[in-house]
Amino acid sequence: MDYFRIKIYGIVQGVGFRPFISRLFQGCRGSVKNCGSYVDVLLKAATEKEQLRNRIIVNAPKRAEIVDIQIQNLSKQEYQDLLSEDIPERGESGKSFFIAKSPEEKPAGEPVFIPPDLAVCDDCARELYDPSNRRYLHPFINCTQCGPRLTIIDSLPYDRYRTSMKIFPMCGPCGKEYTDPHDRRYDAQPVCCNDCGPKVYFLKHDSKSGPEIESHDADYSKITRHNADYSKITRHNADYSKITCHNADDYEISSRNGDAITQARRALINGEIIAVKGIGGFHLYCDASNENAVTELRRRKGRPAKPFAVMAKNLLTVKKICVVGNDAQTELLTGHRKPIVLLEKRAVSQKNVADSVAPENDSLGVMLPYAPLQLLLFSYPDGLDEKMPEVLVATSANRSGGVICRTEEEVEKTLGNVCDAILSHDREILTRADDSVVDFFEEKPYMIRRSRGYAPLPVTVTEKLFDKNVKTASEPSADRNSDDILAFGGELKNTFCIGKGRLLYPSSYIGDLSDLNSDRALEETVERFLRMLDAHPAVVVCDKHPSYRSRACAVKFVENHPGTRLVEVQHHYAHVLSVMAENHFYDKVIGVSYDGTGYGDDGTIWGGEIFLCDVKKYRRVWHISPFIFSGGDVSAREGFRVALSMLFDKYKTEEIYDIIKRLDLCDEKYVKPLRAMHDTGINSVMSTSCGRLFDAVSAVLGICRSASYEGEASMGLETAAERYLRSRNVTSRYADDLYRKVFLDDADDPCGNENDLCLDVTDPQSTSELFYRIVDAKLAGGDSGKLAFYFHRELARITVEEALKVRSESGCAAVALSGGCFQNTLLLALTKNGLEKNGFKVLTAHEIPPNDGGISLGQCLKGKVCV
Repeated sequence: MDYFRIKIYGIVQGVGFRPFISRLFQGCRGSVKNCGSYVDVLLKAATEKEQLRNRIIVNAPKRAEIVDIQIQNLSKQEYQDLLSEDIPERGESGKSFFIAKSPEEKPAGEPVFIPPDLAVCDDCARELYDPSNRRYLHPFINCTQCGPRLTIIDSLPYDRYRTSMKIFPMCGPCGKEYTDPHDRRYDAQPVCCNDCGPKVYFLKHDSKSGPEIESHDADYSKITRHNADYSKITRHNADYSKITCHNADDYEISSRNGDAITQARRALINGEIIAVKGIGGFHLYCDASNENAVTELRRRKGRPAKPFAVMAKNLLTVKKICVVGNDAQTELLTGHRKPIVLLEKRAVSQKNVADSVAPENDSLGVMLPYAPLQLLLFSYPDGLDEKMPEVLVATSANRSGGVICRTEEEVEKTLGNVCDAILSHDREILTRADDSVVDFFEEKPYMIRRSRGYAPLPVTVTEKLFDKNVKTASEPSADRNSDDILAFGGELKNTFCIGKGRLLYPSSYIGDLSDLNSDRALEETVERFLRMLDAHPAVVVCDKHPSYRSRACAVKFVENHPGTRLVEVQHHYAHVLSVMAENHFYDKVIGVSYDGTGYGDDGTIWGGEIFLCDVKKYRRVWHISPFIFSGGDVSAREGFRVALSMLFDKYKTEEIYDIIKRLDLCDEKYVKPLRAMHDTGINSVMSTSCGRLFDAVSAVLGICRSASYEGEASMGLETAAERYLRSRNVTSRYADDLYRKVFLDDADDPCGNENDLCLDVTDPQSTSELFYRIVDAKLAGGDSGKLAFYFHRELARITVEEALKVRSESGCAAVALSGGCFQNTLLLALTKNGLEKNGFKVLTAHEIPPNDGGISLGQCLKGKVCV
């Protein structure tokens, strides 16, 4: 017999790993326990190390993420000494191989892995609708393979009393399952049932008498609040003998039974808008096929055009409204993460999805129900299934772009006039986790927003970084207690990132930092993550922009934590570093950062940059043609202002009046004040923003002159280009022959004869020349779709040519593509194909967003180098 100690690192908490190990080694002697950062196994068995390793990897739960397995041979005495320290959990005494209690203190210096939330599994979904199962219709059914994780954890190790489930004592049957190693709920921390679990309740808005509360549970059926819009119900004990509504004086509790889920379904059928508490926050739901309901939601939320995401009843419904083109999309839709997936709309989807859900957009963001409560909204034995819509608008309960609401008080304060009712429950959400959003590029998932289901899975810093001649370390240095890093990210699409050892942990999505509420959401989530990870930052990293709220939060953190050091990282360099971190590439790279706006080293607004850089330093070697950015923040939404500014650089005022009239660009009243700002520099700054260049071209082509949300103009330009391509039978955005069709002058060129475009036959050598050519072509009657594609093609070609120049001067043959403009997968495909055809190694994002949601990772990598 041999004696082993096995440490298994990764996402091995909250996925049934200890029960799996217990079952795997039944018949052997030993123990398994959670140690916060890893699972610790003691084993007496006749086997070899590699056999053990392979046996664990091959049979591991499919939702586990194993990062490393360390196997150590022990002497018999070492094994017995360690085993004698392990105390069996309840029900484990007397077993030859047992699950031991987790230690109260986490082992020092070990990496930490926090499990993300998992979508309801197929087994639980079947039990949910099985009348013979004791969890029939239980809105919080879960097991070791599914259920909330990150959003309910307060600290590690992951045990029930360290989660928001601690106030729900298990009943006898649940406790029996929890301690049975052969049961699917063995050691499942959120395990509960209709008798001992959280409860659902329905709050109906009533301006006269307050909301009526209809409970899914018969113990309390109706609570009417007389002096406020909404109330909070807090569970104080297991039998619901006491219900407290905060900030109110009196409540009328009646004995009438009510059904919260039926009330919510009836509201949706009647065209009402309801807020529903999910895993990581509230959603706003309405019938996606009801044009009036969707239009009203837009009016109330102040969101005139930005596409809404939808939740479909099942995969069959998704295929009715969208094209599901490959197995990877199906797997993503139905898997254990269930993000919002961007799919091509079907032309005949109007029956289930109103035009106003995603107007002027060829794609639709779709997800399937990932929580039991969501399944019950679509199908419930109350006789309403035939009337219930198969598709719901499911948008985050927030002000556009802001942080998602996680409590009823936040819904009332932020969206009190938006929703007609609230379907809520009494399991507290500790950490916000908005829905993740995923596109596809080269038939692989391409992350747009990384949050629920993915965060906070870490990115590993590999040995390559530590092999470099950089000032970094994986262990704390002798002159301080910590080498941990905290990066506060950007202003929009905010995430933060914590670096600890060789792991970088990007947070769940926070949102746009626009007010004190968003600042508080960022700060409280940072504190919780630091506690969970037992991190003590030595270096705090922030954006260079002096007015960013994220920077203010970073400065405040440093002031409150003496001994920490603040490091500023340029916005677009952080974008490039993010792609380098994801790809574990730390050598010299040509970094292409095409983005909206960011504070440049020279005090101007950057956003269309090429750097020659590595993890230590960067040099700006090219940028798009500068233009004067006048009018402040409003110009970021009104592309015609940027277009006018660029026109001022070439044309006289008299000529511009004629141009704007012929292009229907804007009202003449804007010309004189914008010209004055342009010429005097008042309320103006020089800019090289690629995002604003997209806006200007979109305005000139009549696609979007003034945007109601960030990215609307550039999305419209991409859509116009893709529609033109489809009209030329170029159906695949990612096909290899797209490069040939785009870059070579042959009969298959989608642009056809250059004369048809009313363009000069020579290639533009700068982005300003490209812009003026498009203006001239549009004035000459050029087709907007064709010109939209021409813009994408030429911007990609210019990028490739500039990369070739840098390579000839530096010898660098690797290119990293990042920044929000590379969410545009047409631009990404054209640029990447062009670079690869010229022999470049091209790095792109896939698991981390290329937009501002990814820059905290880049900042954290830079902080690692600066420690």
